[in-house]
Amino acid sequence: MCYSFAVPSNRLLSELPINFQNDGLSWEQLSLDQEWEKSSSKDEVKHVLGLQGQPRVSQFRLAGPGQRVYPRYFAPGIVSDGGKNWLRPLRYSIRPSNSVWDLATKYSLYNARLDKLLEAKTWRPLIGHQHGILPFTSFFEWVEHKGSKAQVQFTPKGKDLMWAPILWDYWESLGGEVGYFSCTLITDDPAPEVKAVGHDRSPIFLGADHILTWLDAESQSADDWQEFLKGHREPVTYSHYMIA
Repeated sequence: MCYSFAVPSNRLLSELPINFQNDGLSWEQLSLDQEWEKSSSKDEVKHVLGLQGQPRVSQFRLAGPGQRVYPRYFAPGIVSDGGKNWLRPLRYSIRPSNSVWDLATKYSLYNARLDKLLEAKTWRPLIGHQHGILPFTSFFEWVEHKGSKAQVQFTPKGKDLMWAPILWDYWESLGGEVGYFSCTLITDDPAPEVKAVGHDRSPIFLGADHILTWLDAESQSADDWQEFLKGHREPVTYSHYMIA
């Protein structure tokens, strides 16, 4: 599981080994969603977004360069849509397009296990159709340390930027008041350094030469994609730091 990650700078984003375009309309949509939320009552926000309880914080929090992203925050990601690669704000916790209720507070929908992609009803419709890449500079996990929980930051050695495969979807409220893109990060068995610290999952770091292949979602079957992700990793080792 990857519960948090750090947003790269705009300079590092420009160094991704793929070409992409900035999707101005999706960033404008997020701004409109934020303005709608500010002008709406909590009861209306709860009703329109299908929340289980009253919202205590903004539902449209955007993490900027260098900031950390937590589940249900928005962050920049690359998605393939309509034959092009787009930089869009993505909510880190997927919201299925046909969902009436936002179940992100009840279930961990921000990570998808590689070995469950073909079984889980949330992931199966997306694999082979809606692929993307999530760029970040480091990721964070909770581990047991001296009898209590501690946060650990993992940073790739010799690399300034990571890119991990994601699945994405687009959700819009029934009345059309708001709409947004969201994603889930695909994870697998932990890297040796992650396992040694005591965590059982870590993001997949896709090989740079295979990003474009992954983004061409309909070029392979769902079964083939699962095998593809198992066999096309970027060689990487991690440094780790305990966070007080």
